[in-house]
Amino acid sequence: MAQDAGRAAGLVMQSLRGNPASGLGYAALARLKEAQGDLAAAGRAMETASAMAPRRVDVQMEAAAFWMRRGNMERAMRHWDVALTFGTELHPRMFPQLLKLAENPARLPAFAPLLLQPVVWWPAFFEYAAGNAQRVDTLHALFSLQAKGPNTVTPAALRAFLARLQREGQWVDAYFIWLNGLPKDQITMIGNLFNGGFEYRISNAGFDWIADQVPLVLVETAATHGSTGSRALHVVFRGSKTGYRHLRQHLLLPPGTYHLRGRVRPESLETAYGLQWALRCADKKETPLAMSELFIGSDQWRHFSVPFTVPEAGCAGQLLRLELAGRATLDYEARGGIWFDDLSIEQQRLD
Repeated sequence: MAQDAGRAAGLVMQSLRGNPASGLGYAALARLKEAQGDLAAAGRAMETASAMAPRRVDVQMEAAAFWMRRGNMERAMRHWDVALTFGTELHPRMFPQLLKLAENPARLPAFAPLLLQPVVWWPAFFEYAAGNAQRVDTLHALFSLQAKGPNTVTPAALRAFLARLQREGQWVDAYFIWLNGLPKDQITMIGNLFNGGFEYRISNAGFDWIADQVPLVLVETAATHGSTGSRALHVVFRGSKTGYRHLRQHLLLPPGTYHLRGRVRPESLETAYGLQWALRCADKKETPLAMSELFIGSDQWRHFSVPFTVPEAGCAGQLLRLELAGRATLDYEARGGIWFDDLSIEQQRLD
């Protein structure tokens, strides 16, 4: 095509006579007509190519590239949809390109028609965008477009979106998006602390408990004697030497004075100093607002209480986290278990 357009045309027509249903053949013809400046004929040939090979990834990518060159992104998106649906290996290459288009306000509206129908690859793309978008406004726009169609946000994609909003300090937006996604039966658990009785399984999203997986540490909600409801929080250390700080909940408390309250039952918990709850401003994790007493050894169920104050400024979001106390690596070796139940945060009222 680059060296001898006439010969290229002959070869393309010879190919199509040999296989008149070849999508690749018509895609080659479209490129040829485009190079010759016959854009109408090129468009017709590319439409035929797509119809002849409706699931061929390479043909659909050719069609998408053609319509992008023609400035028709909405049409290109339809072909990318097919290519990404049947060619999952394209995701690492195409997702950055699609995100770049989404971050251009002039290009973003082209996503809307696509999202009016189910899009198989969309959850994976949105999760990628949540972690890689330069501007969080792009994520808000994509989330809004998604909400208008049948592409319901998946738990993994929602988790990534909420985590990004929290990293960006958009605490109120994150809270209400998380709240709107809760099952109806969990709305009753809303308070200063969510699911403090651990009756629901940990979702690892938003303002619920988040438990990172750590080798030799088990975190679960399970039945046990003495619990208020049917479940309580159970944390078991099996010789872990990690400075454990991997169970947490983000909070959205207004300035004021509070008490963190709960019940605890350690079971042969062996560690250098013990385990405790720490509460910090989310943006100032190095300075605790409060630290609970240290839990260690074995005991029956008992209550504990920790007072703390959220300052007037600089603490829009907070973080409650379960932590192993220690000063050196050897201090963090831990064995045994511990149970927690009835965790709550109550604001002190000024009469």
